[in-house]
Amino acid sequence: MKFTVHTQEFLKAIQAVEGVIVHREVKSALSNIKMEINNQTVAVSATDMEIAIKTSIPANIGEGGVSYLPAKQLSNIFKNLNFESALLTRNTNSDSSETVITDANGKVDTNFKINGMDSDEIKTIPAINESKTIEFPCQTMRDMFRKTSYAMAVEETRFVFNGLFLKPNGNDLEVVGTDGRRLSKIIRKFPHEFPFKNGVIIPHKAIKEMIKMMDGKESARIGFIDEQLYASSGNVELLFKLIEGTFPDYEQVIPKQNSHSVRLVRSDLQMYLKQALISAEEPSKQIRFTFSKNSLNISSSNPGTMQYNHNAPIEYDGETVAIAFKGDYLSDVVKSVDDPEIILEFSTSNSPVLFKDPSDSDFVSVIMPMKL
Repeated sequence: MKFTVHTQEFLKAIQAVEGVIVHREVKSALSNIKMEINNQTVAVSATDMEIAIKTSIPANIGEGGVSYLPAKQLSNIFKNLNFESALLTRNTNSDSSETVITDANGKVDTNFKINGMDSDEIKTIPAINESKTIEFPCQTMRDMFRKTSYAMAVEETRFVFNGLFLKPNGNDLEVVGTDGRRLSKIIRKFPHEFPFKNGVIIPHKAIKEMIKMMDGKESARIGFIDEQLYASSGNVELLFKLIEGTFPDYEQVIPKQNSHSVRLVRSDLQMYLKQALISAEEPSKQIRFTFSKNSLNISSSNPGTMQYNHNAPIEYDGETVAIAFKGDYLSDVVKSVDDPEIILEFSTSNSPVLFKDPSDSDFVSVIMPMKL
């Protein structure tokens, strides 16, 4: 195998795929990146057996072949190369897995030798028939993921919480994330109906890679391939397993009626929350909201160390209600609102609190209060 690539372009390709690699498995074949020559391109792939990712970049091919190299070391090398084009060479006729990296133009007398681990575990995503996929606008989907992904779980034992639930209804798509203590839901209309009528649960790692893949792109494609979900945009492709199981009936969690509604300036609330988190006690970082006539008191404390109090004038004429929140939950939902204001709807200290974006009627978030 022998090919020449632009150094920075190859680094971008490495960075596009290395996010799926579990770096702690340094001696595993799955810590390696697969490089495969195809016509005048080099395809770069990686997988953790649950999600596979592939991208391709132009290359000047001297000799075809396949090579597997450790992602972390390869990334570090290309981050620090001081020449424009790199020549990668591996003698495929020998038993050695050593690849040599040098300056393709011969101006810089530097070489790296790096050993990989040949493996059939790193599967290359096959050629895809686009007729099995549908196209959708990236900006809309990225926006939906941004406003819901913070609410999904990452290590929850109830596996259905470890991803986002996507459910089509005609051309409308509903995206929901929850970890059992908070929930976020959004609905948007798309040009085409998505090819999973009963809904799918996309794991959090795939959501992260899809967000990265769609960055700066206008459109992407999605569809089922070999009982897995395939997504692509630009020169990046993903193929991943879905989370099996039944997503909970989230509509039951969303309050349909609340006794009180308060409208707050979002930027002010963000500032008060940042201040309150400084003195909030770990690990819950509890922040308390106390609503009283025309006033909101925001407070937090770390017993014996720090205490925070802020009183803000608001339009409120109900009875006094104190609600305790996990501080990070509050910060996440406030960041997800795009309007200059945010609406809070609540009834009692222990009932779910509804957060709304005044300019987005198809978005809603719910947080379960902490015990006072």
